[in-house]
Amino acid sequence: MMTRPECSINGVSLMGPAVPRQNELFTADALAFLAELHREFGPRIEELNAAVTRQPANPADRWRALVEKNLAEPPSTFVCPRRLAVEEHMILCDGTAVSAGIVDFGLHIHRNARRLLSEGRAPFMSLLGMESEEELQLWKDIFVRSEQLLDLPDCSIRAIHMQAGEPVMDDDEDGQASSAAVLMSRTPSAPEPAAPPLAHVGAAA
Repeated sequence: MMTRPECSINGVSLMGPAVPRQNELFTADALAFLAELHREFGPRIEELNAAVTRQPANPADRWRALVEKNLAEPPSTFVCPRRLAVEEHMILCDGTAVSAGIVDFGLHIHRNARRLLSEGRAPFMSLLGMESEEELQLWKDIFVRSEQLLDLPDCSIRAIHMQAGEPVMDDDEDGQASSAAVLMSRTPSAPEPAAPPLAHVGAAA
């Protein structure tokens, strides 16, 4: 049975089949966060025109895997989001598919960033298959905006890039990148006027 598309929160419709505990992941706050990133960065993501990734043929299996991955305990410090230009067709915002990269990144950061930081661990993103400076800059802008929306300290989110032929990095307890080169050097700078954090989104339904 598919999730009813008319069950929409903050403009986001979940089209996947209902699976246990998915409501713990797709909260009103989390969906509002995804919607904000989609609306701000969706047009730029479309311009990347990246190749569509291969996905399992069975949508139900894909949906269950997405939910179970993001509800895994304890949360991983190290995640590999899909490409920004790949679309997640089972999550729509304002009638258009949300970027699969935004879904993978946004759900992980929204659910786990504060807890990881409280444990002294930094959330790391491995940006695989980067093809352009535009894509790199887009990810950086997404990181900065996400920190603003979630009221996280500047430069909380770290980005690394796995070089060709390197083994997949293990998630160290201290959150340190052990086998990857730092791709994005982000250091706190003088504060600039920023959009206010996303607040009270849970009340919007």
